[in-house]
Order: sequence, then C-alpha cells, then structure tokens
Amino acid sequence: MALGHRNYKKIRSRNRRKKPRRKKGMWPLVLAAAGLWAFAQESPWPASFPSLSPAQNNLPVEDYSPSATLLPEDEAEDETVSAGEEVSEAVLPQGQTRQSQANIAAIQIQGDDGSYPGAGTVYYKNETDYQINMENLLNQNVSIPFSLDEPAVLIVHTHGSEAYTPDAANWYTPTDTDRTTDTNYNVVRVGAEMEKILNEKGIKTIHATVLCDSPSYNGAYNRALEVIQQAISENPSIKFVIDVHRDAMITSSGKKYKTVAQIGGRQAAQLMLVAGTDGGGLTFDDWPDHLALAAKIQQQMNALYPGIMRPINVRAARFNQHVTPGSMLLEVGTSGNSLDEALYSASLFADALGDMLLDMAE
Repeated sequence: MALGHRNYKKIRSRNRRKKPRRKKGMWPLVLAAAGLWAFAQESPWPASFPSLSPAQNNLPVEDYSPSATLLPEDEAEDETVSAGEEVSEAVLPQGQTRQSQANIAAIQIQGDDGSYPGAGTVYYKNETDYQINMENLLNQNVSIPFSLDEPAVLIVHTHGSEAYTPDAANWYTPTDTDRTTDTNYNVVRVGAEMEKILNEKGIKTIHATVLCDSPSYNGAYNRALEVIQQAISENPSIKFVIDVHRDAMITSSGKKYKTVAQIGGRQAAQLMLVAGTDGGGLTFDDWPDHLALAAKIQQQMNALYPGIMRPINVRAARFNQHVTPGSMLLEVGTSGNSLDEALYSASLFADALGDMLLDMAE
C-alpha cells in the first residue's frame, strides 16, 4: 500500500511552490525539469529500512484505543521497507518499458532463509504481542461450510484506487501517486479476475467495486465495513470476504521494489496474506481461526506455486476481518509490479482458493 492521503497533498503543494523560473536557453529548462522530477520522487520514508512493509493499516499499533469505533487513517507510519537482511536475492525485472522501470528493483521474499519463524513451508511476521504456534495452526481443522446455491464470497477493496506501474499494455493517467480511479487498471481489475475464476468454479461470488479510498483516503476501512455489512444484509449466505489490496515498497529517493516469483515460465507478483487480531483493542475473539485459515491457504499456495507467497503478516488491527468466519486481506504485488503480473498471481490464488472452498461446500 501507499502513502496516506495527507502526505500526498503535502508533496503536491510543495511541487507547486517550487516551479522553476523561466530562463533563456534549453539547458536551464532541462535541468530545472529534472530537478522537479527528482523532488517529486521523494517521500518521507527513510532510505534504510528496518522491516518489509505489511499491509497499510494507517495507524501505529500503539495508537489504537480499546474503545475506538472509528479509526483515524491519516497517521501512516508502517510503510517503511527493508532492502537488506530480510530480502532474498533479487529476480531481475521483466519487460523493461518506458518511464520508471530503471528505478524498480525486483525482489523475492519467502522466509525460508531463516529470517522468519514458521512451520513447514508457512512463515509469518508477527507484529503483535501474541505468541503464535504455526505448527498447531496448520494441524487445526479448518472448515467453513457454505452452500453452492447462494452467494458465498464477497470481494471488496478498502483501497480500490491502488494501482501498479504503468507499461505499454496498461497505461493510465494517475489520480494520485501510484493510484487511479480507473477500475480497468487498479486493484478492482484484480478483484474482477478473481471473481470470474471463482464463479467459473461454481462458487457464487459478489464483487463490490466501490472505491472506499476515493475521494478521501481517510476513513477507508470504515467505509469498507459499511460496504461489507450492506452486502451481507442482502446476502446472509456470504461466509468469505476477500479484501484485495496491493502493497508499496518505496525508498525516500523514489526507488520502488516489486515482489516477484517465476511460476510456469512467467513472472508473477508475489502475494501476501495479512491476518488481523484483537491486539489493537477491538473485538475479534476468533482471530486465531482466521489465522489458521490463512496458514492453510499459504500452505496450499506454496505447494502449488513455490515462491509466490510472502510470509503471512500478523497484525494488531482487525482489518474488518471480524465480520465473517472466512474474512481475509490479500496483498497482490506492490506498486512496482505490472498489472499483468498482478492479474496472473490473482488468477492462481483464486483457482487454488476455489478448490479449497469446494472441499468445504455442503
């Protein structure tokens, strides 16, 4: 995910104040334009990173209040990334095209190098105070019965305007940094791919295409909750909610990282499941069951497509996952990935998830 709305606004306003003066000759204009471009790439993130970015929750864990019902979402601090000890050897970028490809580095984050705890092929990054026994979670029986005759899956997008690096095949006009409200090119398009595959498998799936982060990024999770609750009120049979996002890994100098894996001779964007808890003080008693489901999905994906999954990110916030027994948050690539890479990964995920869900159907 990307910078909070407030930070975008600051960057844009600074750029407007620093327009270059008109000078004679071409070279001053060229140099001034280059300077503006470099400034626009700057962000408040540090150039050295303590940890790889998890999903955006827009609020530090320590700022959560047990009595909070509406969470402010403009205090983002958890977008810093690590380009050091937690990153395995990079896979070279695919499809060098115009604009920003020279400033994108491809990496693969798996966890099998000992940098993450886990069991079997399932690794995780724990950002809570809870002790997690992944081996027990993998041995836990996970079954959420549902009917194939009624809608069972809802796909939503808390941050639907999140988009990918444009290329020749998928070029869009951004409405903000790495974002567009054009649903042909943002994560709503990714959700549409998943919806198609799940429905083709016979699992009735509804796709809510509301951009909960537009026109304001602030309050997106609260608006997403309203969308989820309305869909469930109209379709009480829904048991699984998939909140589809994309991550962001950007240095203070503007360099992007794309997470990739080679699957079937093609380059795919890596995926990451984000598991919420009640560690932030909000009610979410059955979060361990949700984490067990995420672990089962991760295990299946790693068996079918080694390298496609980043470690599960366990967080203190609940990300609206308390609403249904099968709620999950899925990060599909980063802003450095291409839309094609994201669509490929999403199709693999939907196909594997669909098979798992068919085994639970009544």
